[in-house]
Amino acid sequence: MNKHSWQISVTVVLMFLGVLLSLQFKTQQDILESLANQKTEDLVAMWKSLEEKRNKLENEIRVLSEQHRSLVYQASEGKTYYKNLEEEIRKLRLVSGGLEAQGPGITVTIEGNSPVLAIDLVDMINELWGSGAEAISVNDHRIVATTAITQVEDEYSYYITIDGERLYYPIVISAIGDKNALEKGLTFPGGIIDNLNSFSIHPRIAQKDKIVVPAVKALQKFQYSTIKEEEE
Repeated sequence: MNKHSWQISVTVVLMFLGVLLSLQFKTQQDILESLANQKTEDLVAMWKSLEEKRNKLENEIRVLSEQHRSLVYQASEGKTYYKNLEEEIRKLRLVSGGLEAQGPGITVTIEGNSPVLAIDLVDMINELWGSGAEAISVNDHRIVATTAITQVEDEYSYYITIDGERLYYPIVISAIGDKNALEKGLTFPGGIIDNLNSFSIHPRIAQKDKIVVPAVKALQKFQYSTIKEEEE
């Protein structure tokens, strides 16, 4: 019986395929007969209806494609906008002292035997700003617009403070910018260094390829200032 089982299986499959082919042939014949029995006007109307549907679908595809391109463009523009915005925010934080800065520049070192005053320190810092410095620190203090440099005196001595913290020697001013321009801003004849030398203060200037200026220890908190609204 096993010997003829494959023959039975093949016979069943062939019969099944025959039935499917017969049904498919009959269906095609029914469709052709149905179309053949249609009037010419009906066939033309059917063709026009199909043509209209096809055109409508093509228009929808075109509109959707344009919307897709528009969305892709807007997404791309949005990414560029936010990337540029983030970069501008980083630059503003860098300028305001909110971020650590690094770059070429100079250091100005003042030893402990120099009778430097707070006003001397302010003059050197202002000269560096005027010479194009982009970031300045004194020891570990970032210098920004709100930095307070003062001199505290008692009966026997005095010392300098930055934002209320005592400044210890050696005092090292670090400035990022064009190295030659920064040094020339301090050392031109009759300038701040010549003036300090006359009082036995001899700052040591060194050009550096890389200087790191720390971020401010605490950003200023505004209690009274607000952003001015644009007038209509």
